[in-house]
Order: sequence, then C-alpha cells, then structure tokens
Amino acid sequence: MTLLDDLAEDVLLSPAQLLAALAEHERRAAVLALAVRHVETAGLWAAEGAVSYASWLRDRGRMSAATASRWVRRGRTLDRFEPLAEGAVSGRLAEGQVDVVERLARPKYDELLSAQVSGLVDVIAPLSVADAHTVCAAWQAKADAVINEAEPPLEPIRDLSMGRDGGGSLLGRFVLPDDAATELEKAIRTASTWGGTDDDRSSGERSADALFDIAAFYNRNHDRAGTPRHRPHVGMSVDESTVREGAPVGVDDDTHFPHQSATTDTYLCDCVLHTILRDSYGTPVGFGRSRYIVPVRLFRQVAARDGGCRFPGCDRTVRYCDAHHIRYWRHHGTTEYDNLVLLCNRHHHLVHRQRLEVKLLPNGELHVTWPDGRHRVSRPHRVSRPDHPRPDRPPPDPQPSSADPPRVAAVT
Repeated sequence: MTLLDDLAEDVLLSPAQLLAALAEHERRAAVLALAVRHVETAGLWAAEGAVSYASWLRDRGRMSAATASRWVRRGRTLDRFEPLAEGAVSGRLAEGQVDVVERLARPKYDELLSAQVSGLVDVIAPLSVADAHTVCAAWQAKADAVINEAEPPLEPIRDLSMGRDGGGSLLGRFVLPDDAATELEKAIRTASTWGGTDDDRSSGERSADALFDIAAFYNRNHDRAGTPRHRPHVGMSVDESTVREGAPVGVDDDTHFPHQSATTDTYLCDCVLHTILRDSYGTPVGFGRSRYIVPVRLFRQVAARDGGCRFPGCDRTVRYCDAHHIRYWRHHGTTEYDNLVLLCNRHHHLVHRQRLEVKLLPNGELHVTWPDGRHRVSRPHRVSRPDHPRPDRPPPDPQPSSADPPRVAAVT
C-alpha cells in the first residue's frame, strides 16, 4: 500500500473540494496567527534565553527566519485590526487579500487605517487579489495626500540629561517626541526577554537590560572610526596582577568608575590590549603596541565554524558576537581555536554573570549547563551534520614573556 492509498480520502479531491480545503486552511491559519500573537504577549517563550520572539519561533518551530517573521507579523496585524481578523477567521477574506491590507499596516497610516479598516474590508471582500491591490493602492495614495497636507508640526520638545551616582549606576531623565518614542519603545520591546518563572526581574529591569543590548549593538556596528573586526566602544584600565590573581576590577577610562568583576571578565575575553608601563607614582612611562587578545585571523576561523552566537536557541549573526574564552583568559585559558566560541553581547554577559559551564566538543557541539543542572546543546549554524569536520587549527600565537610583566593593561 502506498502513501497515496493511505491518504486517498484527503488527497483525491474534486476541484470544488480542493477550493473548500484551501479556504479552510487559510481560515485556520488566521486563527493560528492569533495564537502566535497570544503566545508572544504572554512572554513565556523567553524562558530559555531567546533574544526575540521570532528567533524563538524559528528555533523551536523548526522554520526559516523569514517564515517565523511572517507569522509574527501576521499575528500582530490581526491583533491590531479586529475587522481584518474577523474577515480572515470567518473566511470572508482570503489570505491574499489580508496580505494586501497588511502592507498598509505601517506607523504612517496607523491612525487612518484604524478608523477606516472596516470599510476597506467591506470593499475588498468580493474582489480578486489583484483588484484588492488596486483598491489598497488608491487608499494609500489618498492617505499620503491627507498626511502630507497636514499642518507641519512645530519642532518637538526633546531633552536628555544623565549622570552617575556614587555606586556607578547611571541615572537620567529624557523627553522624546512621538517618532523617537515609537522607535525606542519598539527597539526595547524587540530586545526585551523574559526568563520564565525563574526570572525575578521586574518589567523595568528587563527594559533596562534591553536598552543595554541596544547600546552594545550600536557600539559594535556603527560606521565611524574602527575596523569591521572590532570597533572601539569601551576603554578600561586594569592591573594585570589582579587579572591573574583573582577577580579583576577594571576602571572605565572615560568615567573613572570601576566595573564589576563579571563585566571585566567579559571584556577581557575579546578586546584590544595596550601595554602601559607605569612608575611607582602611577605615571605612564611607556606605551607598548596594541594587540588583539583574539587575532583577526583566528576570530574569522571561529566565525566560519560557528556562524553566529552559539548560545542554544540564539540566531544572532557574527556581527553581534564576541569570541568567548571557554576557559577564562585570566585563568590562563589559551587563545586557541578549541578554547573559543562566539557569543552575542547578551549571552556573553549572561555566561559570565551566571557562571554557566560551557563545553565545546570536537564535533562542534556546544554544551551549556546552568548551576541548577539545566542543560542545553547547540550546533554550529553553518554545519548540517554533527560530524562535520572543523577547519585546521591555526598556529598558536606567540605568548608574551612571563618575566617582568607590565603592571597595567588598557582594554579598548
């Protein structure tokens, strides 16, 4: 018996039955899109450290990034415009008609579309997708005319003031106009994560963590002075003896505030070192050549293996990532291929802060274990088989002499 024989009742349809089945499929897809939106707003998806809802859906739903994004976008659109959702769920609107209206769901048209979407649905419901597109294009042209003819607004009020308190925390107050507020709110929502029932952070704390991720991403990827490998974003001074002997405390070169030990450890994983010799009074008397802790060639080789952040479930690309020393640099971990793995900013700090155990196997699998025993595994993004061969190891970098080590290393 063949598969076709097993599925004969579902596959051997008449044209009318096929059209009915397609309509029912689209109706159920609309219901599922609303379910996708419900799961997003509930927030439980972030329990395992996913950096975005779309990345979680891609990972756990075993779908492409484009497919995951389409589901998220459709759920948000139907949730925002109830008449459109009613038309899709009832089968009154075909999926192609919903696609056409969804293209209008942009901040520019939000107010007008919210007021007129019910009438727009009534107009396009009996039309073909091509005719619905023509109607929506005409609506968009009229909406542009209304929006562009509006009285030009006055220059909006905006302000930002901030400063450090005695403990090193940054305090501030800001006033943003609607467009800037919309961008910031959207960015924070996109970057915000929730760790499930074990995550005891408040909503404000999660938003603050998201703002940190946003700032770190910009600092790594802006197009000002720097190189594609490592753009300067943080300057820090740390005594090398404290790095080797215990929990290091780095001092920010701009603010002169001390960094926490976990923060210093994270920056030491992948940075540029400048050796500075100081006299007994702390005055610089010599400034050595700069060098990468992880050389460019080695970083590229690790990037070719990993393809992006290796934290389980994360799909951030190489441009978001640092090279993490599995055995910490200050614990004499070697800067070699087998001791390095790519982690994005959020997960790099998470690994250091929560003291997660990370183990890289010869086949490329990365095993991450939490202190409470939870365990997850990830594979390289660009490897299709667990036994995919890795690139040859590069020759080790020359190690500095242990004799008369410099007192201070500046990290940028």
